[in-house]
Amino acid sequence: MKKIHFISVLTLLISILLVSCKKQEEINIEYITKKFNKNIENIKIVEYKIQNIRTFSNGTVWDNEGFAVLEKDKNDTIFGFSFYGIRYDINRSSIYKDGIGFQISNNKNNFRQRKAGLHFSGSVGGQMVYKDFFKLDTDYKNVQISETENSFILEYKFEDDLKNKITDKTKKIELDKSSFLPKKVTTSLQPDFGSKQSTVYIFKNLKTNESIEKNVNKYIEDLNKFELIKEEKSKPNPLLKKSLPEISLKNLFNENEMIEIKTDKITLIDFWEVWCGWCIAAFPKVEDLKNKFSSKLNIVGIVTEDKENAVKLVKKKGTSFLNLIGNKELKKVFSVNSWPRYFLIDKNGIIQKEYHGFSEQIEKDIEELIRK
Repeated sequence: MKKIHFISVLTLLISILLVSCKKQEEINIEYITKKFNKNIENIKIVEYKIQNIRTFSNGTVWDNEGFAVLEKDKNDTIFGFSFYGIRYDINRSSIYKDGIGFQISNNKNNFRQRKAGLHFSGSVGGQMVYKDFFKLDTDYKNVQISETENSFILEYKFEDDLKNKITDKTKKIELDKSSFLPKKVTTSLQPDFGSKQSTVYIFKNLKTNESIEKNVNKYIEDLNKFELIKEEKSKPNPLLKKSLPEISLKNLFNENEMIEIKTDKITLIDFWEVWCGWCIAAFPKVEDLKNKFSSKLNIVGIVTEDKENAVKLVKKKGTSFLNLIGNKELKKVFSVNSWPRYFLIDKNGIIQKEYHGFSEQIEKDIEELIRK
């Protein structure tokens, strides 16, 4: 009997070990992805309270709290869902549905409506939306998995984005073991210049499907109580078709030297700032214009903020076109309130074109002025 009892105990222990090994084998990215997708498939709408902490490359930190509702929409090609989001500290919210964005001031009981794209996630309410809520990453360098009593921890590392000069990109996701919904997401990356950037999403009070009382359409219906602010057609810059004002500014690399912007050639003025990623991304394209039209084109960059890092950035990027130090008065004269901003001046000193962001049209317009 003792021998039989021993064999039974041994058999039981082996079974436990086998089950344990099997369980350990299952806890990998394939297992977690399968469970995540299965649970997400059954979720049509989700709402949550959120704390969003963003640290920018210049050291600035935003720490905001809010609330969001995400509702799946298989026909939406931008996000794959519609959403409502509100940031509590300034009581402003955003709604996105079917490619249309609504920006709402709850204190003033009014809203604006406009066509919206992926950039709308940067709107005030959009900042409360984690756009990858309904999916896990599939394109990564490697992923490590660990677990606590109640959570699975996924730590992703991604390949460097050499085109956009982004390195050391990581993402850490904490998933609830029972619901497989995110509890916390931390992303970080090293941009081409400055310190690391990071974003932390901390989710609370998660609800799904029938437990949610108000969907996105109902938030849109609430706008009937608010005033719609009609957008005025943007007026052309008052400087267009007029002579370039006399401009004399300090050389970025030698503040003791004042340089006057001359228009003996066709001239392109580039308003940029260190913190503006789109500005920096366009540097090589602006440099290409300088090289291509070297004998017929002057290019002048104007930067107003963070002069010390502006010098370092221009050196690091190998940018050779002239850069000067601007000021608030100059930005006001040129009505510059978004970056990058470009102005094309002909060889007679007349401001012919204004560009909100870099485009291929700049080169075409330069060629047309050369032909005249």
